[in-house]
Order: sequence, then C-alpha cells, then structure tokens
Amino acid sequence: MRKTPDFDEKNIIFSFGAISDVHITGGDDDSEEKFRRALKQLKAGASHGLDAMLVVGDLINSREEKQLVKFKDIYEDEMKPFVPIVYCLGNWHDLFWGDENQLAAEKFFFDCLGEKHFSFDTDIDAAMRGNRHAVICGQHIIALTPISISPIRYGDDAKKWLSDILEKISAEEPEKHIFVITHPMIHNTCYGSLLGDEWDTADLTPILSEYPQVVTFGGHLHYPLNDERSIMQKSFTALGCGSVRYMAIEHGPDGNGYMYERGHVVQYGYRFSQGLLCEVDALQNIRVTRMDFYTDKKIKTPWIIGNTLDTYREDRKGRSKAPYFEKTADISLEKGKDERGCDTYFLCFDAANDDDMVHHYKITAAADGERFINKTMISDFFRHADTAEMTKNCRIDLCDLPKGDVKISVIAVNSWDKESDPLEKVFSL
Repeated sequence: MRKTPDFDEKNIIFSFGAISDVHITGGDDDSEEKFRRALKQLKAGASHGLDAMLVVGDLINSREEKQLVKFKDIYEDEMKPFVPIVYCLGNWHDLFWGDENQLAAEKFFFDCLGEKHFSFDTDIDAAMRGNRHAVICGQHIIALTPISISPIRYGDDAKKWLSDILEKISAEEPEKHIFVITHPMIHNTCYGSLLGDEWDTADLTPILSEYPQVVTFGGHLHYPLNDERSIMQKSFTALGCGSVRYMAIEHGPDGNGYMYERGHVVQYGYRFSQGLLCEVDALQNIRVTRMDFYTDKKIKTPWIIGNTLDTYREDRKGRSKAPYFEKTADISLEKGKDERGCDTYFLCFDAANDDDMVHHYKITAAADGERFINKTMISDFFRHADTAEMTKNCRIDLCDLPKGDVKISVIAVNSWDKESDPLEKVFSL
C-alpha cells in the first residue's frame, strides 16, 4: 500500500468548494434549498474560511434569466463575507447554441453575476467568452466552456489559450497545482468518464497530459462521490464533483439498467446532494473532503493529493478484494403485492461484505436449467456517508414466479468489478 501524503492542517493557505449541477429552476422544488444547504455546509466545514467557490457547470436548469438571478441571490445571501465564484458553463443546461447565441449566453452569465466575481481574473476578455483564469491566494484556477454538445469539443482558440497558460504557470511556478474545471469529465479518467462523447471529452487530454500538476474537476454525470473511482491519477489528477441536485448512474454493467432506474436516475436519486471541500497546505498537499449535503455528513475519509501521481491510480483494482457473503447469509422469498397491486414475490437476502463497499448485485432465477430472470440491483452505497450504515438486509421485487423448483442466485460486485461467490438457494413453489 502506497503511503498517503501528510496534510498539514495547521498551515492551510487556500480553501475552496467544488460543486456541480446545481440546476436552479426558479420553481417550487428542492433546487434552491439544496443549493443553500451545500453552501452552508461548505462554509461550516472550512476551518480557515472559504477563499473561492468552483461551480463546475449547470448552474441553472434551462437557460432562463430568472434562474440565474435566483442562483446569484442565494449565493450572495449565503456567502457573506464575499467569496468569488469561478465557474464553467454546462453544455446542456447553461448554454444556447450557435455562435451568436453562445456568445450572448456567455456574456449573460458575466453580466448577471457582476464584475466582483471576476476581480481575480487575469483575462477579462476570455472570461466574457466563458473561459477563465483566476489567481486566488496565489493558486491558479482555469475554467473552460465547450463549443458543442455531442461530441463535446472546445474551440481551437480556447485550447491554445489553455496550452499557453499552462506552459507559463509551469515554467514560473512548477511546484504549484493548477486547478482546471470542465463541465464534462475528461475522457478515461474517473468514474463515469467512459460513458460516451456526449458525457465526457477527450478534446483537452493531449494538453492536460503534459502537466502532472494539473487537477481537473468535472461534473455533468451526477455520479456519487462514495465510489473511490471518483478520483483517478494517470498523467494528471482527475476528480468528479458529484451533484448538488440529484444523482445519476450508468445503465448497469450490461447496459440494460439497474432495477428501479428511470433513465439514468435510480430510486432515491433525488434524496441526494454532494460536493467537495478542498484545502491546500503550504507544501501544496491537497485535502479533498467529500461532502454529503443531504445528510450533513462527510463521506468516508478524505483524499490527500501530494506532488506525485501514484496514490489513486487504476492499480487500486488489483489491490481490491472480492466481496463475500457470511457463512450464515440466507435468501428467502415473500409473497405479496407489487406497486400495481399484482401478485409478486419479494426476494430478501443478507447483504454482502466488502473491504470498501458493494456497488451492485447480480440476481438470476432459473427453472429446469433455463434462466428466466437476469437483473442487476444497485446497492444503497450512495445514500450513506459511512459504508457501515449500508443496509444489512436487501429486498427486491422479483415478479410472479412459476410453479416448480426455482434456483435463485445472488452475486455481489464491488466498484472494481470484483465478484463474490454466489449466494444460492432452490425454492419449491
């Protein structure tokens, strides 16, 4: 096991929140309250106060002026004394498309939020185009806005601008991390970044890969930060930001979706709100605290990013152990009624154990050697900041089973795709 760098909490020089997908609607829903809760908890969690707030796209839900005005009013009401926002724009919910429309949208955000939020920017012209380079407490933050929805691309001028800035900072301050925010994930980095070119982008990878001190923050996916794949170090460090508004997830390991999933949003996906509190010490170590705003708890233990790229690499998969069921674990069936009042069987089974957490369960049922049920159920890991609080007894609606002998099998799978031995039982119905 590689040693995690030591973080000097007595010498914190820069603190900031990193959130995404706020989706203020301006309507009668939970978007405003969730935003307020996130800001309050980030302020309370920063022992030395917040120096900046990074908002990684989808500040609002549908490109309406009243939504951005509400976003600004909530932010400035909660963030007293003043804390500057560094934002990038989301390719679906923040922007209008077409050259003139996009320029107008980018300027709209600039004008509405007001010049004080750009007082730390080094290039106001770029900021009015949605691309920002701010220097706060001596730390560099770069934000980039895309020019297309799918595939998600960035303009040639913006990419040259990014390359020039990174080269200059690297030459003048090689010891410092550089924070880069993009609404889409950088392709093939952290959890969710292989979902497709409308969700992640490879357009910036050749530039970013030249600078190991870069730390990227991505949103768009709404994936839960409880999953350790939400940080990944390859040629630079990449982080997901979760989502303030609601949680989404991949369509199951086989692409057919998890049980109780609607689109990408699972059952209880709106009982969710997450983000990051980041603190930098005098030696440029970064402590990243995952925040569960919905339950007002800190998720697991902080990630500590040092000056090397060997702590949170893909080889963590090789060190992960497979989940397992206790020898006393059992399966049972309960006959009852489903949500529509139809006859059904509920499958009940004891949860599996893991050295981190069980991500999902594969459930099959077979009769006469023929498999007729093949389902995947996501666990409740995203609802609990502490994995010890995950449910110990799982219960799902299977359907009305046929008469005769039915063999049911449950396999637990962790985040790194390690599988347990099956928990099996034959029922005579």
